[in-house]
Amino acid sequence: MTADELRAALEVELAWRQEELAFFKNQLNEIVEENKNKYRKSLVLILYSHMEGYIKICLQTYVQYINSQKLNRKDVNTGLIVASMHKEFIAYENLDRKCEIFRRELPDDARLYRLYRRVDFMEKVENFKEQELNIDDQIIDTESNLWYIVLQKNLFKIGLPTYLFDDFQSDIDALVNRRNSIAHGSFHSGVTAQEFSNWETKVSYILSGVTRLLYDYAKNQKYLV
Repeated sequence: MTADELRAALEVELAWRQEELAFFKNQLNEIVEENKNKYRKSLVLILYSHMEGYIKICLQTYVQYINSQKLNRKDVNTGLIVASMHKEFIAYENLDRKCEIFRRELPDDARLYRLYRRVDFMEKVENFKEQELNIDDQIIDTESNLWYIVLQKNLFKIGLPTYLFDDFQSDIDALVNRRNSIAHGSFHSGVTAQEFSNWETKVSYILSGVTRLLYDYAKNQKYLV
């Protein structure tokens, strides 16, 4: 996959979501004025689902792009190295005497297991870095609630900057909160045109921003050290 192919895939994914949202927004023209605020509650659910869905898919697509470059771990930033070593870290944290990755003979005294495992890990670090980078795209997890901190967590997992959308933290969290309130039936009031327009504008900026970010990292190979 090339950087341009990555961008094309992201743009196709974003376009159908924008078209679907536009379709449902257009239905407002057929609804009497006193029911429009009530109808916008459903638009909030659709807007949120496309925000979460797009961010999850585009980050997974970026992971697939990175994997397609057939790089060694030593060639990429630390975040991507860590992302590709999930299996190794799980093995490191599991102090079972039998381990496929860490084979150092452990002493009889369980109190020394952790120390031996640390030594074993350090002796293998360079070997780990020489291995081909391969990241499971399931590392991207929006947790069914894409709060701002969850967005940051997913960006950080794959070596991307986490501060780019700081100005939208309150908007993202407010949208998630309103979506949950509507979905769970605890929010009975309608959504005004101003409220929805604000969220739609901010979400559009965030999704376009994520797209530009991923293309920039891919095109300029910013994932390399």
